[in-house]
Amino acid sequence: MKSIAIAGLTGQGIETAGEIISSVVNSLGYSHRSWRDFSTIIRGGYTSFEIYISEKDSQTPLPRIEKIDLAIVWDNQGVDNYKLRIKDNKMMFGSSKATTLLSGNQFEVPNLGYNVWCVGVISGYLGIHIDYIEKEVMVKFRSESNLKLLREGYKLGKQVETEVPLINLNSNNITISGNDALSLGAISGDVRHYYGYPITPASEILENLSKWLPSLGGQAYQVEDEIAAIHAAIGCSYAGKRTFVATSGPGLALMTEGLSYAATTEIPLVIIDNQRGGPSTGMPTKTEQSDLQHLKNAGHGEFARILLTPTSIIDCIVTMQEALNLADYYQCPVIIALDLDLAVRNISIPWSLVENALQSVEVDRGPTLTNLNTTIESYVRYKPQADHSPPLRSIPGIKGGAYVASGDEHDERGWMEPNFMEIRKTLHKRRLQKADKIDYKRHFTRIGNSEAPIMIIGTGSIGELIEYFVKNNDGFQGLLIRQLVPIPQEELLMALTNLEKVIVAEYNATGQIRTIIKDVIQDKEILSLLRFDGEHYTNEEFEEAVVHILNKKNKVYQF
Repeated sequence: MKSIAIAGLTGQGIETAGEIISSVVNSLGYSHRSWRDFSTIIRGGYTSFEIYISEKDSQTPLPRIEKIDLAIVWDNQGVDNYKLRIKDNKMMFGSSKATTLLSGNQFEVPNLGYNVWCVGVISGYLGIHIDYIEKEVMVKFRSESNLKLLREGYKLGKQVETEVPLINLNSNNITISGNDALSLGAISGDVRHYYGYPITPASEILENLSKWLPSLGGQAYQVEDEIAAIHAAIGCSYAGKRTFVATSGPGLALMTEGLSYAATTEIPLVIIDNQRGGPSTGMPTKTEQSDLQHLKNAGHGEFARILLTPTSIIDCIVTMQEALNLADYYQCPVIIALDLDLAVRNISIPWSLVENALQSVEVDRGPTLTNLNTTIESYVRYKPQADHSPPLRSIPGIKGGAYVASGDEHDERGWMEPNFMEIRKTLHKRRLQKADKIDYKRHFTRIGNSEAPIMIIGTGSIGELIEYFVKNNDGFQGLLIRQLVPIPQEELLMALTNLEKVIVAEYNATGQIRTIIKDVIQDKEILSLLRFDGEHYTNEEFEEAVVHILNKKNKVYQF
């Protein structure tokens, strides 16, 4: 494992430098992951990029680690950020503004060009042939004026070249983020129309689909706000086309009225919430898992919903396809909640892993008639079937299949002003209970030693940390929970049998996952591992937190 960091100011192209290095490492066939830390304010601030490159035989990259092999910083703030993390002070390089560097590796570097110089230092250290780097830099910048700075940095990097330089492994790798994975899963799940409004960290989904859908005969639309986005999506779904919406906390608040409308009209809709730090605008570029209680209860009135939480980037592909199927079958909102770190994290992995995930779920439209040549006799849209399965859904154009999709309370035909005393006992009760138990096979993923007495429960970006920890500690097992609403009580109870302790790890201050599953774990000794400063654990920090909470008497540890 090689770990590298670049730190500088917003506007210096730190992200671009990271993208260049990532692209070259990916082209050489090495699995890796990156971590991005950027300012939460529009006028900018300090930003950093870290990349962790796996060994030759690794298909999936390890989680973020604490110790850094090579760090390049712009000024003294960067020195402060990495002086405790760098393995060897001699491996920290910086511009002349980094006056507190202990190594003396200060160099005169221009503000505009610092990022290209950083690329040179890193590629020299990694032993990557200069031709690979020059080609990638020219793709990004097109001007040969950048090559001088690149070569100067490269010479410095070669002076500290790693003992095992990177070579071309001839592997077919792809670099993918959680947002990329959700977008690919949606396309594989037959989504061809998308309506969205930009918001961090969900904007990448709109950007992806704007590029990818037209070649597939579809279209992505940037509408005026989140209210328009969700109602346009509902209209698209009503017309029989698959779609979804993606947003974050503030945008989700605006979508709440549409959420309730989709529920009462029983129009399928998938909603993605990329959770960031709140409340209000909060920390828009920092990670958190603090919307879960809102997602469990959001909307006016009472209605059925399904809440899923992917546990990895590859899992985002599969969960997205499953969510589209569940929405069609149960005709209710299906919400996918992931945190910012999982949404924007990039990993480089073999394309075969992505391809297998894309092919793992077949499109299933549930009880939906889509053949326009069909004729329906005596159609009653909201009448349940005799076997209590969800009612038959038609789309516009099917003869005899017309119905009113009213947000007002309605009878089984969709007509308004029914006998409320009667309807609320029948139709409304059916709406409430139709997703009490869902036919879903992947409630959670159990990992590690199944006989271990201590279980760590988590989801989202914490999933990789739990997986790595339990695989290296025999006394623990892990449970990566994916279905939060409705809670799969029977399956969870079986998984929790014979445990001595349960640690619930989450990125929020109030233990929202623990609260959701409390009825299932109430007879166990429960410990809460909470972090809410917006940062993502390193492997070492996570292990420290687990050890700390087990050795202390208090049952809540806030990192």
